[in-house]
Amino acid sequence: MLTRHHVSVADLEAIATGRITAPTGTRIAAAERSRRMLMLRALAAAERETEESAGPLPPLAHAFELLARAEALDPHAVASVLRHPPVGVWAVRLLGRLQGGVAGPRPGEPPLWREAGYAHALAAAAALRAGLPARVRLPAWAGKVILPTVGHAVLDDAPGDHDVATLETDGRGPARVTLGPHTLELPADPHLRAPGWHPAHLLSWTPREPGPAVLLDDADPYRDFRSPWPPPAPLTDGESDTWQRHLHDAARLLGARHPDAARTVPLVLNSLVPLPGMPRFRTSSASYAEAFGSALVSLPRDAVDFAVTLVHESRHSVLNGLSHQIQLVDRAARGPRQDTLLYAPWRTDPRPPWGLLHGTYAFTGVADFWRTERHALAGPRAVLAHFEFAVWRDAVAIALRTLAGQPGLTPWGRSFVTEMARQTVPWADDDVPAEAFAPARAELADLRSTWCSHNLAPDPAATRLLADHRLGGGPGEEVTVPPSRPRADPPQRQPELRCELRRLHIADAGTFTPDTLARLSGVERSPDLLEADMCLLRGGPANAARAVDRYRAVLTGAPATRPAWVGLGLALEASGEGETATSLLHRPELVRALALEERARGARTPDPLELARWTARIPGLITQPATGVPQL
Repeated sequence: MLTRHHVSVADLEAIATGRITAPTGTRIAAAERSRRMLMLRALAAAERETEESAGPLPPLAHAFELLARAEALDPHAVASVLRHPPVGVWAVRLLGRLQGGVAGPRPGEPPLWREAGYAHALAAAAALRAGLPARVRLPAWAGKVILPTVGHAVLDDAPGDHDVATLETDGRGPARVTLGPHTLELPADPHLRAPGWHPAHLLSWTPREPGPAVLLDDADPYRDFRSPWPPPAPLTDGESDTWQRHLHDAARLLGARHPDAARTVPLVLNSLVPLPGMPRFRTSSASYAEAFGSALVSLPRDAVDFAVTLVHESRHSVLNGLSHQIQLVDRAARGPRQDTLLYAPWRTDPRPPWGLLHGTYAFTGVADFWRTERHALAGPRAVLAHFEFAVWRDAVAIALRTLAGQPGLTPWGRSFVTEMARQTVPWADDDVPAEAFAPARAELADLRSTWCSHNLAPDPAATRLLADHRLGGGPGEEVTVPPSRPRADPPQRQPELRCELRRLHIADAGTFTPDTLARLSGVERSPDLLEADMCLLRGGPANAARAVDRYRAVLTGAPATRPAWVGLGLALEASGEGETATSLLHRPELVRALALEERARGARTPDPLELARWTARIPGLITQPATGVPQL
């Protein structure tokens, strides 16, 4: 029988402020377990109506019956398997295929029977963990047999020749896995490595104290929700040890200075999916609502980098769990409707209200982390921490103001946002040193203006009228500012490189050379634009003036270059031409569109500085250009 779950007002307030107790975390996890059980029940019902789902394997009912027998013998063993985050990813995908009536796989998808067969892999893993005698037929994935949470076997040198494997265990001695002509005997202790056998990597939060294990998942076909069925990428023992060392260091840091986060992170994260290492200041991480308890994370650079990433992703996981119990945002406000797409300072794309709330909650944890961490560091690292706090404190404030005005929030959601605001509003009074505050303000302007330049577009007819007027010698004071609207198809893009360069300059100005930056960032950028960025970020009136000249030169030759328009606005503001900078920082999409319109008519490319000055004189230019985009 499934348990009824509820969220108390006290739980909601504790979650909103990041002060999650063990009982609250336990209640969230229990609700997720019930959700998984409901998914399995729905899968069993859906499969009964789909004849071709089993293929060469037994029906799902056989797997579920084995899970039930294992649970009767060892409930903890089955609970450990069912809370495995990929189970949620798999269940949602399979349920969609079964209920959608898809007769055949789409390109890149496995056959339906193989996807359904993951249930047999789960049952086999549960039987092994519980010590239950069993003989299970289960799918092979590219010559590998996956036993979720236990490990994976490699038996076949010719992937694809054999699709179905068999696991046999008497519940006491070593289990055997057979695939075609190959048979592999697993170690008596499946935690040990052996030829052909790769045990699951289990990490601990602390070196000495017992506690929940963290699975470092390098094998499960559903570990990466972004692209299911990646082949296993086995980590070496040395690589696993590196992750373990980083996790111990991060947990020690959180325990010493961030007690709320130190309590929350182990409560809600039980699986880490390793991603390749990334350049400095570009850590990659992700989470997914149906993969509760999991975070995809690139190899961290140090304990601080890992700790703040764990804080960020644990908050996403908490909110995912909460959203499975109560509705914070109306369902109509969850999707990408064009009239409800909003600005999120940490994203390159517009977000629906639900996405904005998710990010705001995660970055509130990030800001809170830096609010404390900045006082424990010294030198450039302290300046960088002050900078990060100032950026994310103000970014969260912007997002909370946007959310407060959204009609799509439910009463629960409005209470949640109110509690977040009550916690964070006093942070505005926290002092930030000038050497961190100034670049933080520039960062926020950069983020907003860059977002506008990519995601907004002025009315084409109004832009043509502006070009007519300007090319005819008319002054900007005589025209009406045209509105901008969200683009229907904003281009996919990486975060603006200049934001990464800003952090590099704060952290280590001595390495701030073009060659070093190119090596550190790994992002292509034209040398002229990179030189303009470097002049801007070095600071001071002389460098700002040089940056103006360099951005101007870039735009004269390539007026479509969005980062250069925003960079020119930042450089003009830094050099004391704030009035001219207005048009570029508030309406970069308008200035760029006007430049391209004039050039398309066969006229010479307009002088970017002259165009910015002309546009800045348009009455009413400093207005909110589109829904959800705040003023600077």
